[in-house]
Amino acid sequence: MTGYVTGDLKVHQRGFHDDREMNIAVAEHWNLAEEMSSVTGVAATTPRVTGNALASHADQSRALQVMGVDSTTEPQVTRLDRSIIHGRYLEGDNEIVMGVDAASALSTSPGDELVLVVQAADGSIGADRFEVVGVFETGIKRIDGFVAQMPLASAQTLYAFEGRFTEIAARVEDSDQLEAVVGSLRNQLQERNVEVLGWPALMPSLVQMVAFHDAVAYIVIFVVFVVVAAGIVNTILMSVLERGREFGVMMALGTPSSRIIWLVILETTILAGLGYLLGLVLGLSLTGYFGSQGLDFSAYIKAMDTMPGLSSIVYPTIEVSRLVVIGIVVVSVALLALLLPAWKASRNSPLEAMGARRNVVNRIRRIRWEVTSDHRLLIFAQMALRSVFRNPRRSVITASATAFGLAAYLFLYAFADGFFEQMIHNSTQQLSGHVQVMEAGHDIDLSPALRIAGSQVLRQQLQGRPEVEAAAPRVVLRAMVANPGKSLPVELVGIAPGQERAVTELSGYMAQGTYVQPGEKGIVVGQKLAEELNARLGDKLVITVQQAGGDLASSAQAIRGIYRTGSDLFDTEYAFIDINAARTLGGLQEDEVSRIVLRLSDRSDSVALAQTLNQSSPLTNHGLVAQDWETLLPVVVQMVEMSKVDFYLILSVVFVVVAIGVMNTMVMSVMERTPELGVMLALGTRGGQLQLTILFEAFFLAVLGMVAGTVVGGLLVFWLGQTGIDLSSVSRSLEAIPGITDRIYPVLIFDHVWLPSLLLFLCSVLVALYPAWRASRLDPVEAIRHG
Repeated sequence: MTGYVTGDLKVHQRGFHDDREMNIAVAEHWNLAEEMSSVTGVAATTPRVTGNALASHADQSRALQVMGVDSTTEPQVTRLDRSIIHGRYLEGDNEIVMGVDAASALSTSPGDELVLVVQAADGSIGADRFEVVGVFETGIKRIDGFVAQMPLASAQTLYAFEGRFTEIAARVEDSDQLEAVVGSLRNQLQERNVEVLGWPALMPSLVQMVAFHDAVAYIVIFVVFVVVAAGIVNTILMSVLERGREFGVMMALGTPSSRIIWLVILETTILAGLGYLLGLVLGLSLTGYFGSQGLDFSAYIKAMDTMPGLSSIVYPTIEVSRLVVIGIVVVSVALLALLLPAWKASRNSPLEAMGARRNVVNRIRRIRWEVTSDHRLLIFAQMALRSVFRNPRRSVITASATAFGLAAYLFLYAFADGFFEQMIHNSTQQLSGHVQVMEAGHDIDLSPALRIAGSQVLRQQLQGRPEVEAAAPRVVLRAMVANPGKSLPVELVGIAPGQERAVTELSGYMAQGTYVQPGEKGIVVGQKLAEELNARLGDKLVITVQQAGGDLASSAQAIRGIYRTGSDLFDTEYAFIDINAARTLGGLQEDEVSRIVLRLSDRSDSVALAQTLNQSSPLTNHGLVAQDWETLLPVVVQMVEMSKVDFYLILSVVFVVVAIGVMNTMVMSVMERTPELGVMLALGTRGGQLQLTILFEAFFLAVLGMVAGTVVGGLLVFWLGQTGIDLSSVSRSLEAIPGITDRIYPVLIFDHVWLPSLLLFLCSVLVALYPAWRASRLDPVEAIRHG
């Protein structure tokens, strides 16, 4: 965003950033650009005039953010001129360049003429014609779809802004020194009534978006670290406990207990360091590869649009400080895991430490008696079960790896399901409904020429279907709303209030005033839009739209109500009026509408119903199409799909960690019981039978782990499902995410968790194959001698 449009910092007349009123301007004769260039650290400066406009070409219209720029100095601050893919950059008067998506929506190309209608700085309506000379593509949809540039002098004329600028943008030599440069500029310009703002202050939503993703990343990383830590703790504990006899011999030979503790600490530190270095090499190799090749998220481009400035190709980077923190955490976890068992081992007497063998013969006698019984399969299961409860400490350590993995997975998936369930529910219930019927192409350009005739009959036919609970007509127009000080683009929705209440829940979000009333004048706007316009109840707004015939039309409507959904994106973008007023404004006939919106009894039927309707004669005979909410809200769908990829990766990490932890613990368990296993083999137990016993033991431990993980994870999700996860500290970052508020309620959906939970269970059992195979290959004499 800073490289293409914003720059590293801007200087405005004080108050412009908050109010966005064009009469708050920087005078050209102040020569601020030259004065700013003299400050150390400023690489280049450029003046601008920035405003909103309603652009139209033929019967297409679109709201754009228009930037009047100096074509000689702007390329020194930003690089939009290097992103031209068709035509050329600005050279003469009354020329314009725009993003590829905006050009597509307006059906324009270099050489076409574009009409721009604006609210000028003096409150009047300004209009002029401009030749499209270039089309740029940045890969950032917010820029490619809604930004245009024209010569600075042309913008000053269009907005009645001669001799003034809205801002002076600048690029700094070293981005790490941005705060220092901003401070120097403030000192230099303190006698001017101006404000100097760096890009974090100019784009707080971007900063908050980064903070939000950091917060989510920290939650995920914390959970993964817990699982990894559990694996490390399991391995270290079993390693120390398995060497009880070794420590007993050392103490019998005169080794002080303190030296045993230091020996274990040094060994663990070395092993943890080696493991960290190995992981570092693998991690840096992967990051280096993808850092050069990039990660292609073009399949989720709509979801990427919610993240300002992010293109479809992401290049991972490395921060040394984070690598150091990870190393410290890994070593610390390993050391903390060994302190208790090492201390306990050092407190035992030599005889106690070497006494692990005392009960082996009695255990083997019991096992021998059981093996000679009938129902051998059940006998081996009973032997395994007794082994589990005979050493509860070892069993708890082993089962905890599966428990931690399952609990972590349940929490993460419940958080994601709660996040997306809220997004889908709010998005469909606030505006989109579950299915919409419209003329083909209306979802792309919202042209009033694309309309449904005979809408009342069609609405009744649709509402008569068994899947449909309610149907409501709408007129949807692109518009500019303005008051004497400011104008902003909106999507103007004309509704029939009684029918709309049966389809959506927006009437329940009124913060001030009243909802749209049938046949009455007045406009309902979002709280964020009212704040940006500095408007209150009763204030009049001028609405300008392009009619179905291509002409421009305006209407003055008083604000009768202000709603608040909690999503600043929604509260800024949509305004509502009575459907008859919208018909008149858009040039539609009495029984014509833009869309018919359906609410279904079951949201999951939306795809099937849309497919059925698209094959029915009432739609096919009139060139109409039905779209389900998944098609209407691609951002939501792609964010869900992208999250699934993320969670599959996380689940893979959890699987690997749990598998390694369980396998290490089982290997340590086999090594600890080598004499016992050797005696069993010497008494005639076959290798296959020994394998079966160990697999049964792994099965019981996995069951214990799954039960414990389900209880812990379920209780955690239940508690958070009641209280919610408060994200108000990063609420600004949620503005671009449709339907999301600042509190998320995790929810467990059985269909989403049963299969991964089953796979985790099988993983915990199957990793015991290696230690079981190893035990079956033991030589009885060597095994007993090892004891």
